[in-house]
Amino acid sequence: MLTKDEQIRCDRRAHMFKALAHPIRIFFLEKLKERSWCVCELAENAGIPKSAASKHLSQLKEAGLVDDCKNGTRVEYSLTAPCVLDLAACADGTVLSNRRKKLGI
Repeated sequence: MLTKDEQIRCDRRAHMFKALAHPIRIFFLEKLKERSWCVCELAENAGIPKSAASKHLSQLKEAGLVDDCKNGTRVEYSLTAPCVLDLAACADGTVLSNRRKKLGI
């Protein structure tokens, strides 16, 4: 049985991984690793409406992965947890390596 602290930690991590479970949100995190971006720039880069980009960014912010800062009339987003992309790259490399081994490549 989980302790209260373990339950809280596991819930928090599950929430974070749920926020990562969309290709556009991963794309946004990768762009935000480069620099801060406004919603309109991210939407244009992803080829989606600004309203959709805002919803994705809200989910990432709520999960604690990005933060926003008002710069005049623009709201700019920045990555607060770049290590999450390192984790994704590590997992991606491991999965690809295991698949190659199974296929004998």
